[in-house]
Amino acid sequence: MFKYLFLGSLQGATEFLPVSSSGHLTIFSSILRLNLSTDSLASFFALLHLATFFAVLLFTYSEVIQIITGLFTKRERGNSIRYIILLTVATIPAVAFGLLFEEKISTAFSSPYFAAAMLVVTAFFLFLSDRFNGKLEILKIGLIGALLVGILQAAAILPGISRSGMTIFGALLIGLSRKDAVKFSFLMSLPVTLGAGILEISKLSVPMIYAIPAFFSAFVMGIIGLFLVKKFVIKGKLRGFAIYCIIFAVVSFISLGVI
Repeated sequence: MFKYLFLGSLQGATEFLPVSSSGHLTIFSSILRLNLSTDSLASFFALLHLATFFAVLLFTYSEVIQIITGLFTKRERGNSIRYIILLTVATIPAVAFGLLFEEKISTAFSSPYFAAAMLVVTAFFLFLSDRFNGKLEILKIGLIGALLVGILQAAAILPGISRSGMTIFGALLIGLSRKDAVKFSFLMSLPVTLGAGILEISKLSVPMIYAIPAFFSAFVMGIIGLFLVKKFVIKGKLRGFAIYCIIFAVVSFISLGVI
């Protein structure tokens, strides 16, 4: 049980911190020698992502309620519809990528070497993120900007590429303020993590006595991770996470016998 509880806590802690939760899960699953097939491993990861969906839903509760209730008030309806359109456009690339390359993605999740290499890519984008300091609010960005952030989110389906890191980088790149970049990144994660969880949950073969504690540990650690990433992004201190990704990648290569 400890292995699954540890992986649940790891998922929650790293899902929103820009260090790639999928990369950590893939690498540690190999180190811990989980006796799971590729499909079972992917479905277990999806369960943990579903836990962090509920974490971010709780964290963005006021924004989600504001968007929904705005649809029923004449004054706010336009803003709510625009929010929904922007989030839909930003979600399309990840959905398309996931459906078209589902089998290849599942294979990638079984390769700790690939995940470790992609952590270096994540580090590169995190270093760049600290260079941007936009002023735009979410409703001021265009559809092309939302699509660009969505494409970066789609790339983060690969293990080792941080979803939060890539979407925050993309949001800053198109001129969003740091506060709104974090908000947009969090809101974008809702449909993707929910969809991934629902699609894969039926394949789950991990016993419930292991899966349920892992789910709740991911949820709790996810809440903590959300508070931390919001604090660090707003302060413009993502460089430390970039350095961590590089160090973790090197240590992983050593542990896997590559170096």
